[in-house]
Amino acid sequence: MLWLFLALGTAFFEAVKDVLSKRQLNSCPEASLFSKSGDEYLLAWAYSAFGLPLSGAYLWWSGVPQIGEGFFLALAAGVGLNLIAVPLYMRAIKASDLSLTLPMLTFTPLFMLGTSPVMLGEFPGFWGGLGMFLIIAGAYAMHVGRGGRGLLAPFRALRDEPGPRIMLFVALLWSVAANLDKIGLVNSSPAFWLFSSFCVTSLGLLPMVLLKSHQPLAKLRRNFPGLLLIGLTGTLALILQMWALTMTLAVYVISIKRISVVFGVLFGHFVFQEQGLARRLVCAVLMVAGVALIVVP
Repeated sequence: MLWLFLALGTAFFEAVKDVLSKRQLNSCPEASLFSKSGDEYLLAWAYSAFGLPLSGAYLWWSGVPQIGEGFFLALAAGVGLNLIAVPLYMRAIKASDLSLTLPMLTFTPLFMLGTSPVMLGEFPGFWGGLGMFLIIAGAYAMHVGRGGRGLLAPFRALRDEPGPRIMLFVALLWSVAANLDKIGLVNSSPAFWLFSSFCVTSLGLLPMVLLKSHQPLAKLRRNFPGLLLIGLTGTLALILQMWALTMTLAVYVISIKRISVVFGVLFGHFVFQEQGLARRLVCAVLMVAGVALIVVP
């Protein structure tokens, strides 16, 4: 059962990271701790680069492991996917409404029903699979209910809006990357895999920041506290996620990670004064029922 608490912790810190990222990309007073950068490339780079101190401390504490044969191939493939996926994720949430783009991420566990058996040989059981679908349905319904657009709004937006199309592609990329995470940490350790991924990803994103961002150093100095917090909370989420991946099926961990929308609802209500809390809590109950089906034999 330890993996369940680790996965829920992943969901919590993922939600915190998303709130901080939303403040960076959208609106916040220029003089505040979370001053607005509006730069998806700088934010994508900071997410990896500012995760290095905490992941490095985690590696120092756990020690350098023996490296297996599949490590370097998994690292190259995983980093390659994230160099594409992370900037695209930031671009998607800037291009279209969150209520249209974020539901597409709920398809990552669905895609993993195809990628995990091929890459890992992992197959969820009947009740676990049913629990996954409840979590996905609850997360999807919670997002699409915003603004009264209807349950099919994100699918209609695939035709009209760039954000949902980009995010659906990101969900597909991450359905492969999550399996590569498990391959990499099995051939090393959670700490070594995470630190290595952050190192290579931050180096790979640096040329993109220098080419695409306007005055990145000035933005970095002005937004340093907020960007640092995004890196730290995102790293905490990934540390718990990698640890959980060593204990159960990857598709279960990623499904429960989508519980982050429950925490996001609470943050949205109490931090951003968003409305519709009661309806969203009904969706949360559906997701919690899904978790129960996964963890109870």
